[in-house]
Amino acid sequence: MTKTSPRKTADVVRNDGTREKLLLAALELFGQYGFEGASTRELAQKAGVNLQAINYYFVSKRGLYNAVADYLIERLQRRVGERRKIVLERFAEAQSSGPPIDATEARAILITVGESLLTLFADDESAVWVRYMVREQAEPTEAFDRIYTGFMLPMLAAVRHLVGILIEADPSSERVRLRTLSLVGSLIIYRVGRATVLREMGWSTVGSEQVAAIRHIAADLVASIRPIGESTT
Repeated sequence: MTKTSPRKTADVVRNDGTREKLLLAALELFGQYGFEGASTRELAQKAGVNLQAINYYFVSKRGLYNAVADYLIERLQRRVGERRKIVLERFAEAQSSGPPIDATEARAILITVGESLLTLFADDESAVWVRYMVREQAEPTEAFDRIYTGFMLPMLAAVRHLVGILIEADPSSERVRLRTLSLVGSLIIYRVGRATVLREMGWSTVGSEQVAAIRHIAADLVASIRPIGESTT
């Protein structure tokens, strides 16, 4: 009889999908109930795996919670990956020796970013992600640091730079930072305020027609970003 080496056995365990099942289950349950509210037994049952799998893959429940943040970053980057890459590369180019970004290009890039985020937030899958992130906004942990540094910060820096161009102000100034957060907040409302949006618009769901309507908001929001005193008409 051929013996299976411990290393080979471990490789089989790693490749059976258990780790991702736990991450998916944890993303949902931690988002619904928080770290304290979701027990390890519930997490394992939701994932359909053995309870010991949590320690095997993540060392502890806290390790799983933090791993969810990294997993979330991967999912977000996958969904907006190509456009995000283009924006960040153009931003890096302008920051170094490349051609500077003028107001026309800045406006076009911001509209693209806005449309990408609105499309992402309109997707039902994002509801699970947002619940986890909203909890981290309310009571930040190490997981928030991971999400902020790994996903939010690079994009916020780029958007801040573009907003600074449009309102003709220092991107690092308080005014530009607040204006940037106002823009991002105006986009996020279509996910975190989904119930209000549906009620106000008289929609029963967010389908392709609704997504198309929401996407147009990006251009309107960006059009409102102008230097103080300059008319939008």
